[in-house]
Order: sequence, then C-alpha cells, then structure tokens
Amino acid sequence: MKAGGKIGVVVTGGTIGMQAGDAGLAPAAGLAARLRETLCAHGRRDVGPFIELAPLIDSANAGSEFWVRVAAAVVSLVEESDCRGVLVLHGTDTMAYTAAGLAFLLLGLPVPVVLTGAMHPIGVAGSDGWDNLSGALDLLAGGPPAGITVYFAGRQIPAVHCSKWRTRTTDAFTRTLRPTSDGPAPAQPPWSYRKLVAPARVAVLPLHPGFEPTALEALVAAGVPGCVLECYGSGTAPVADPRFIAALELARSRNTVVVATSQCPEGAVAFGHYATDHRLKTAGVVSGGGMTREVALAKLGILLGAGLPAATCRDWMGVSVLGEI
Repeated sequence: MKAGGKIGVVVTGGTIGMQAGDAGLAPAAGLAARLRETLCAHGRRDVGPFIELAPLIDSANAGSEFWVRVAAAVVSLVEESDCRGVLVLHGTDTMAYTAAGLAFLLLGLPVPVVLTGAMHPIGVAGSDGWDNLSGALDLLAGGPPAGITVYFAGRQIPAVHCSKWRTRTTDAFTRTLRPTSDGPAPAQPPWSYRKLVAPARVAVLPLHPGFEPTALEALVAAGVPGCVLECYGSGTAPVADPRFIAALELARSRNTVVVATSQCPEGAVAFGHYATDHRLKTAGVVSGGGMTREVALAKLGILLGAGLPAATCRDWMGVSVLGEI
C-alpha cells in the first residue's frame, strides 16, 4: 500500500448511477461530477481524481475488452496520479466477471482495487448505493493489502472467490465456498499490469442430460480458442457418447483449450475418482479444480490472449496464481 496519495475512482456505469427514462433505468453521464461534489460536501477530501469511462454502460454490455479499458484506467490513476488505492464503480450483473478479469490483468499492481455498485440507484429511497460507496472508500482508506476485491453489503470478497448469488435483495454477492488449493508454487506469469493483454473470447458450455456435442464442434469450427466446460459433480460427463469424445478430441487437435469446472455451487473438479472423469483427462480436458465460472473464463481468456501456445495455457490453468484453483 502506498503511503499518502488519494483514492482514485473509475466510474463505468451500472445501476448505482442510473436514472429513470422512458424505457426504464439507464446509465446517465456526469456521475463522476455528481459524486465528486457530494463527497466533498461530506468532507471526503481524500477521494479523486475520477475517471468516467464514456459511454457509461449497463454491465450486461461489459465484455473482456471492457476489462482492459478498466484496467488501463486503474493503472493510469496509480502510475500517473500516484493514487494509493482505486475504487471501481460497476454494475452488479457482471461485476464478478470484471473483478476476476482485473485480478489477473492487474497482477503485481502495488495498490488495492475495490469494486462496488448498487442494486438501486443513488438518490432512490432505500438505495444501497451510498452505503456501498462509503464502505468501499472506508476500506481503501484503511490501507488494505494490494489485490482486487469486491465490497458489497458490508462484506469484502476476494475477486477470485466472488459470484453474484441474488437479485431481489441488496446482499447480492457471496464468497464461494468451493474447495481450493494453492497448488504448485507459481513461476512468473507471462503477463502483468505493466503489459496488459487483450483477453481472447472464450466460451462456456454447461453439460446437461441430452447435451448435444455439435455445440462444442461448432465452437471449434468457429475458431473459438478456449471453452469452459461445466461438468457434473467432481468432473463427470457423458463420456459413453462417442460423439462427445470425438468433439473433445477434435478440440484438442485444433488447439482449442477445454477446461472442466463443476456445476455445483460448492463443488470442485477432482479428476481420478471416476472412470468418466479419467476419460475426459485422456481426451485433453484440463481440470479447473475449484474455479468458478467467472474465474475460469477470465483466466483462460487472458492466457490465450497473451499469445501462449495451447499446451502452455493448459499448464498454466493448473497453476494457482491467486489461490483460484
């Protein structure tokens, strides 16, 4: 944590700053100016500068390219404005995805970054916006260690263990309770916050009874370089279907990296328990351990975006960089 300096703010949009219009709630420009004025009126002289990404968006429109824009804004606040911490205001729908993306993109950043938002716009009766905003600023002002976290409804959640769980209450996020492992000691990852990469676009396919293997074949044919395969339990799948195995082997032959995660909210993939998961491994599928969908998607996309060979990406998916495995 840097001594001195202010807390920078990156405003991306989301419900926290939305205003009602004819079609419903939508992001409204000028949120940074409104927040600056209100925070100064409340004596928060430690906050600023602000960066408002234009246009402000509903986070449903935030893709992996957007993570890079946010990461670049954070780096500029730290390196050019000497901020000792950064607050990112973000919509809740994809906040866990962006947090996971930033956790890997900003690897090595020497200051803490906290993401928050709201389930109801600031200014609306009963809004949780100010509580989340002020709580996140207090957290940053207290000098937490470097790293990426989500602050919401009074809770601090590590970015690599965070998922949106609820839509009808203000405690929308939960810390996932999946089994994790530190894994082998990581070597120096082939990226850092000083060399941002553009994550590759990868896919997520959840297995289900009657799963159609042509879905995976279509991804491979379209040139999608990676896929998170959400398996049953501890990593089982319909390996008795020869078309499914053929699709996995096609993916391996075309250098499409397939990573297995568990569909269970508190589950983890552990190859070796069943013959079915052994067949996945021999078909080239990589175990994602206890990684959530958000983390597996972010990590795989960043590895592939770094231009690494498929085999190297598979190896790195098994290395616990941030305790995510």
